[in-house]
Order: sequence, then C-alpha cells, then structure tokens
Amino acid sequence: MLTVRLSSTQPLPGGGTPGSSAVQRGFRVGVEIRPYFEAYRVALVWTPDGWQSTRYSSGQLTEIANGSEIWSAEASWVVTPPTTFFYAVVGVGFDGQVWDNNGGWNYRWVS
Repeated sequence: MLTVRLSSTQPLPGGGTPGSSAVQRGFRVGVEIRPYFEAYRVALVWTPDGWQSTRYSSGQLTEIANGSEIWSAEASWVVTPPTTFFYAVVGVGFDGQVWDNNGGWNYRWVS
C-alpha cells in the first residue's frame, strides 16, 4: 500500500522586476513515498483563493533512500499583497491516489 507524506517545505528565492510592486514568490515541497517504486506520479495541488480554483505542479523523483522515494515539486506565482496559499500533496500508484492533506486541514503557506 502506497504511503504519501509531506517531508519538507522551503521557500524559493524571491524575484521580480525592479521598480514593480509585484514580487515572484514560491515554495518547494519534498514528498516521501513508501515503499519505493510504488508511485508513478506525485503532484503538489494548491490554491491561492480558498479552493475556488486549483493549480497543480508535477513532482520529480529526486532520491531513493531507506526504502522510500523522495519527490520534489514547486509552486510559484507573482503577487502584490501577501497571500495565504493552501496545499496538499498526492501520490498516484497502481492502487490509485493517496493524499496527504494534513489530516483534512490542508497545509498552509503565507507569502
């Protein structure tokens, strides 16, 4: 049985156009999948507007260690005011989808 767990979250370096109030922001997540070779797709599913719209970022397999696959996915956006983003991660294996959504509360990132 596939197990999906958010293992890390870290900010991406900010960017933007000099003189503009809009700033590019983002974050990267690490996702641990057990057992290894069980997932064939991992995605970061996120929203900037309280789940009125949904965005997806595909993950990349970055490491296999200690019986786990470690995947990485990124979300980035251009924003002027600080915004709260909610997100969850999903792994897809031969048995279907398995989600980690923080026990139903979703994860939160404030830009």
